[in-house]
Amino acid sequence: LDFSGFDGNCQTFRLLTKLQILNDEFGLNLTCATLAALMKYPVFSNGKKNFEKFGLFQSEKNVAEEVWQQTGLEEGRRHPLVYIMEACDDIAYSVIDAEDTVKKGYASFNDLIDFLQSDNSNGDPTIRKVAEAARSKNQEFRDKQLSSSELDELSMQMFRVKAIAVMVESATDCFVAKVGEILTDPTNSNFQVIKKSKAASLCDRLKEFDRTYGYKHPDVLRLELEGINHIRFIMDAFWIGINGKDSDPFAGYAYGKISENYRRVYESSEKTLSDKLHLLCDQVSGMTENYLISVHDELKSLLPSNQIAWKHRADSNAGGRAISSLPSRPNSEHKE
Repeated sequence: LDFSGFDGNCQTFRLLTKLQILNDEFGLNLTCATLAALMKYPVFSNGKKNFEKFGLFQSEKNVAEEVWQQTGLEEGRRHPLVYIMEACDDIAYSVIDAEDTVKKGYASFNDLIDFLQSDNSNGDPTIRKVAEAARSKNQEFRDKQLSSSELDELSMQMFRVKAIAVMVESATDCFVAKVGEILTDPTNSNFQVIKKSKAASLCDRLKEFDRTYGYKHPDVLRLELEGINHIRFIMDAFWIGINGKDSDPFAGYAYGKISENYRRVYESSEKTLSDKLHLLCDQVSGMTENYLISVHDELKSLLPSNQIAWKHRADSNAGGRAISSLPSRPNSEHKE
């Protein structure tokens, strides 16, 4: 169940508590309170309860249970500061993705403001406040004889500053007003600070703008498809390395490209199928885009074109299929 759909929240907890080795096996040695505040979905894969997804791998069960014991929490009960972290995610992703969409030329500053105001017939004061302030700054910049791209970029910087400031203030006011409700029912996964705040409509409209102009743009979709192909090859290549490192030159080379920290954790495990899958996910999720492309090109140049097609079938534990064919979650938008 841990691998029915990869999730960044699970991997973050694993990274901080196990993979970032300093001088012992406890990761970064963060306090239990800090770790509790990181558990956005405090449930395991076999116990989603009332959460939309799980946020902890079974491999970190002992650590999670110790954190809950030390903080007076339990599975399914959120730390109050999780609601703040969740609000920060909503604010950052909705605003920054809108700014990136304009910076990349998929839409203009005026497209964004028109989009926000087009569905504001009810006169939402937060949307009006941010839109009017951004328009005012844009008008000021027009007198500086900037190019259209410079004008858009500068205007979006000011929009980002204003939008984040207003949304943070709204989220703070909401958290203070609702903290009693949060403490009374920390198992309520449906309560979200931003959705209950005065910035709810602004956040929703920004996310809709991101989907309409950003995530669905042909350039973005093409880049995602290219990324999927690169990731699938990398997963197959590392899977060959994990299962055949001692019997095949290419497998040994591929295994050697895996982070030493991650290999150390794996080598100290029982090397079950789950341990192997964790090693694979640890490595691929920890690679930057440029590094993944570089390793992809290197390994592809060293492997005969037909070897991926048959080599993985030698591993009976994988069920006779490429590891990259395991179920994966579509990445249409930020949802961490």
